[in-house]
Amino acid sequence: MRNLLTFKNSSYYPTRRKQELTIAGEAFQALMDLCFDRADCFSLHRCGWEKAWDGALEQALRPFCLGEYLSYARIQRYDGEFREKCYVYRASRKAKAIFLQHWTHLFDREISRAPAGHDAYLREKYAAYDKAAEAASERVGEFLDHAPRDLSDAAFNAFLREAYREAETLRQQVFSERDYYANMEDPCFFDNGVLFLETVTHETLCFADADDPAFAAALRRLGDWAEERTSRPPVRLEAMEGYRRYGL
Repeated sequence: MRNLLTFKNSSYYPTRRKQELTIAGEAFQALMDLCFDRADCFSLHRCGWEKAWDGALEQALRPFCLGEYLSYARIQRYDGEFREKCYVYRASRKAKAIFLQHWTHLFDREISRAPAGHDAYLREKYAAYDKAAEAASERVGEFLDHAPRDLSDAAFNAFLREAYREAETLRQQVFSERDYYANMEDPCFFDNGVLFLETVTHETLCFADADDPAFAAALRRLGDWAEERTSRPPVRLEAMEGYRRYGL
């Protein structure tokens, strides 16, 4: 059995605003001091299409990049399933300083580098697709309202393909990965290849190993955590799906 700390998010405090349920300011600086002092490497999830423009943080951290693995996210698109990448970085002082130029709190995410007017350009370019996709979503909602209880996955997936056929055709006509700008989120920290602090930014989730009493006590002083015992084994970097270390 292992000791685990879970940051108390909106599932613990449903009436509080999500923006309040984080670690920020001096407490966040102290948290990053703890993590970088213990870590030999950290990872960030690159959110965006494979050929999307690099974000500023990705560019700045490139000299410290050690490897990559596939993220937990499985994204369906018109030509099949797409997996985003997580990049692994050396947890050096310089890398930490760069990271902190872009990160201000526990569930932060890098701001897009898209130039002024880019959102308007995307809205215009993808307007027909967006309209068709919205109509398809409404059709799916109506279908589910009256779907039989014994509806099979195969039947539902066939309905989805038909419902979104027009939208996907329109998307294929205009889509380009280079329309988008990547950004980084989900910082995770590893000690000797073992994950000891994990975040999932968009879900406001953070889990921390608490088997080290001093580390666990320091975390408790910086935020509001729930404690639990788990039989799940530690997560190892080398066991991550798609993991490869550059230069080997």
